[in-house]
Amino acid sequence: MALCVNDSGTWREISTLCVNDSGTWREISTGCINQSGTWREFGMAPNIAAAALGDNIEGGYLICKSSGVAWIVAPSSTEVSRTWTSRGDAITTAQANEACGDWFVPDCGQLFNPGSVCRTYWDSYVAITYWSNTNRAGSAPAGNAWTVSIPYEFKWYSIHTFSTCVRAFRCVTY
Repeated sequence: MALCVNDSGTWREISTLCVNDSGTWREISTGCINQSGTWREFGMAPNIAAAALGDNIEGGYLICKSSGVAWIVAPSSTEVSRTWTSRGDAITTAQANEACGDWFVPDCGQLFNPGSVCRTYWDSYVAITYWSNTNRAGSAPAGNAWTVSIPYEFKWYSIHTFSTCVRAFRCVTY
Protein backbone atom coordinates (compact mmCIF):
# COMPACT_ATOMS: atom_id res chain seq x y z
CA MET A 1 0.00 0.00 0.00
CA ALA A 2 1.42 3.40 -0.94
CA LEU A 3 0.81 6.32 1.36
CA CYS A 4 0.87 10.05 1.03
CA VAL A 5 2.36 12.04 3.91
CA ASN A 6 2.33 15.76 4.65
CA ASP A 7 4.99 17.60 6.65
CA SER A 8 3.07 17.12 9.89
CA GLY A 9 3.34 13.34 9.51
CA THR A 10 -0.33 12.85 8.70
CA TRP A 11 -0.91 10.13 6.12
CA ARG A 12 -3.64 8.72 3.90
CA GLU A 13 -3.73 5.92 1.33
CA ILE A 14 -3.15 7.38 -2.15
CA SER A 15 -5.99 5.34 -3.60
CA THR A 16 -8.45 7.65 -1.83
CA LEU A 17 -6.96 10.98 -0.72
CA CYS A 18 -3.65 12.77 -0.76
CA VAL A 19 -2.32 15.80 1.10
CA ASN A 20 0.05 18.54 0.03
CA ASP A 21 2.56 20.41 2.21
CA SER A 22 -0.07 22.94 3.32
CA GLY A 23 -2.24 20.13 4.70
CA THR A 24 -4.92 20.43 2.01
CA TRP A 25 -6.50 17.07 1.08
CA ARG A 26 -7.63 16.20 -2.45
CA GLU A 27 -8.78 13.07 -4.20
CA ILE A 28 -6.29 11.49 -6.55
CA SER A 29 -6.24 8.58 -8.94
CA THR A 30 -2.68 8.18 -10.19
CA GLY A 31 -0.22 9.30 -7.53
CA CYS A 32 0.89 11.92 -5.06
CA ILE A 33 3.24 14.00 -7.18
CA ASN A 34 1.66 16.85 -9.14
CA GLN A 35 3.41 18.86 -11.84
CA SER A 36 4.58 21.53 -9.40
CA GLY A 37 6.17 18.87 -7.19
CA THR A 38 4.20 19.82 -4.08
CA TRP A 39 2.76 16.32 -3.59
CA ARG A 40 4.98 13.63 -2.15
CA GLU A 41 4.63 9.88 -2.35
CA PHE A 42 5.97 7.62 0.36
CA GLY A 43 6.10 3.86 0.81
CA MET A 44 4.75 2.01 3.79
CA ALA A 45 4.10 3.95 6.96
CA PRO A 46 6.23 2.71 9.86
CA ASN A 47 4.41 0.40 12.23
CA ILE A 48 4.88 2.31 15.46
CA ALA A 49 2.73 -0.10 17.45
CA ALA A 50 5.16 -2.92 16.60
CA ALA A 51 8.33 -0.82 17.06
CA ALA A 52 10.55 -1.49 20.07
CA LEU A 53 11.72 1.21 22.45
CA GLY A 54 15.01 2.59 21.19
CA ASP A 55 14.16 1.96 17.52
CA ASN A 56 15.11 4.67 15.04
CA ILE A 57 11.67 5.59 13.70
CA GLU A 58 9.74 8.68 12.61
CA GLY A 59 12.90 10.82 12.45
CA GLY A 60 14.30 10.02 15.89
CA TYR A 61 14.39 7.41 18.64
CA LEU A 62 11.28 5.89 20.18
CA ILE A 63 11.60 6.41 23.94
CA CYS A 64 8.07 5.78 25.21
CA LYS A 65 4.72 4.41 24.07
CA SER A 66 1.66 5.15 26.18
CA SER A 67 -2.08 5.31 25.46
CA GLY A 68 -1.59 5.32 21.69
CA VAL A 69 1.08 8.05 21.75
CA ALA A 70 4.70 7.41 20.76
CA TRP A 71 7.30 9.80 22.21
CA ILE A 72 10.27 10.34 19.91
CA VAL A 73 13.48 12.19 20.75
CA ALA A 74 15.43 13.76 17.89
CA PRO A 75 18.85 12.24 17.12
CA SER A 76 21.87 13.52 19.04
CA SER A 77 23.19 14.97 15.77
CA THR A 78 20.38 17.56 15.98
CA GLU A 79 21.08 18.55 19.59
CA VAL A 80 22.17 22.15 20.11
CA SER A 81 23.74 24.08 22.97
CA ARG A 82 21.98 27.42 23.35
CA THR A 83 20.67 29.99 25.78
CA TRP A 84 17.04 29.55 26.79
CA THR A 85 15.85 32.28 24.43
CA SER A 86 17.40 30.39 21.47
CA ARG A 87 16.12 26.95 22.48
CA GLY A 88 13.95 26.81 19.33
CA ASP A 89 17.10 26.14 17.30
CA ALA A 90 16.74 22.49 18.37
CA ILE A 91 13.43 22.38 16.49
CA THR A 92 15.11 23.89 13.41
CA THR A 93 17.88 21.28 13.40
CA ALA A 94 15.43 18.40 13.97
CA GLN A 95 13.25 19.73 11.16
CA ALA A 96 16.29 19.96 8.85
CA ASN A 97 17.11 16.32 9.68
CA GLU A 98 13.55 14.98 9.32
CA ALA A 99 10.92 17.36 7.97
CA CYS A 100 7.97 16.26 10.08
CA GLY A 101 6.75 19.73 11.04
CA ASP A 102 5.75 18.82 14.58
CA TRP A 103 9.00 18.87 16.57
CA PHE A 104 8.86 20.77 19.87
CA VAL A 105 10.99 21.55 22.92
CA PRO A 106 9.30 19.66 25.77
CA ASP A 107 8.08 21.42 28.87
CA CYS A 108 9.73 20.61 32.20
CA GLY A 109 7.30 17.80 33.05
CA GLN A 110 7.66 16.15 29.62
CA LEU A 111 11.45 16.47 29.63
CA PHE A 112 11.51 14.80 33.02
CA ASN A 113 9.00 12.06 32.14
CA PRO A 114 9.27 10.48 29.65
CA GLY A 115 12.47 12.36 28.66
CA SER A 116 14.82 11.66 31.56
CA VAL A 117 12.94 8.63 32.90
CA CYS A 118 13.26 6.90 29.49
CA ARG A 119 16.81 8.12 28.73
CA THR A 120 17.92 4.51 28.18
CA TYR A 121 16.31 4.69 24.74
CA TRP A 122 17.96 7.93 23.59
CA ASP A 123 20.76 7.38 21.06
CA SER A 124 23.02 9.38 23.41
CA TYR A 125 22.89 12.27 25.85
CA VAL A 126 25.38 14.37 27.75
CA ALA A 127 25.87 14.48 31.50
CA ILE A 128 24.58 18.02 31.80
CA THR A 129 21.25 19.74 32.06
CA TYR A 130 18.87 20.25 29.13
CA TRP A 131 16.62 23.26 28.69
CA SER A 132 12.89 22.67 28.96
CA ASN A 133 10.31 24.97 27.40
CA THR A 134 9.11 26.04 30.86
CA ASN A 135 9.93 29.51 32.11
CA ARG A 136 10.25 29.85 35.89
CA ALA A 137 7.46 32.22 36.77
CA GLY A 138 6.59 33.68 40.12
CA SER A 139 9.27 33.96 42.74
CA ALA A 140 12.65 35.61 42.36
CA PRO A 141 15.03 35.55 40.68
CA ALA A 142 13.42 36.60 37.42
CA GLY A 143 14.88 35.52 34.07
CA ASN A 144 15.15 31.82 34.91
CA ALA A 145 13.78 28.70 33.24
CA TRP A 146 13.63 25.03 34.18
CA THR A 147 16.28 22.53 33.16
CA VAL A 148 16.41 18.77 33.64
CA SER A 149 19.53 16.74 34.22
CA ILE A 150 18.86 13.75 31.97
CA PRO A 151 21.30 11.29 33.57
CA TYR A 152 20.33 12.15 37.15
CA GLU A 153 16.59 12.86 36.81
CA PHE A 154 17.04 16.19 38.57
CA LYS A 155 15.09 19.41 37.90
CA TRP A 156 16.65 22.81 38.45
CA TYR A 157 16.27 26.34 37.18
CA SER A 158 18.98 28.33 35.44
CA ILE A 159 19.35 31.88 34.24
CA HIS A 160 18.16 32.44 30.65
CA THR A 161 21.62 33.51 29.45
CA PHE A 162 23.23 30.19 30.46
CA SER A 163 24.05 27.94 27.47
CA THR A 164 23.13 24.29 27.80
CA CYS A 165 21.80 21.46 25.64
CA VAL A 166 18.43 21.41 23.92
CA ARG A 167 16.86 18.41 22.17
CA ALA A 168 13.59 18.39 20.24
CA PHE A 169 10.84 15.81 20.70
CA ARG A 170 7.75 14.82 18.78
CA CYS A 171 4.68 12.77 19.55
CA VAL A 172 3.03 10.47 17.04
CA THR A 173 -0.29 8.73 17.58
CA TYR A 174 -0.64 5.10 16.58
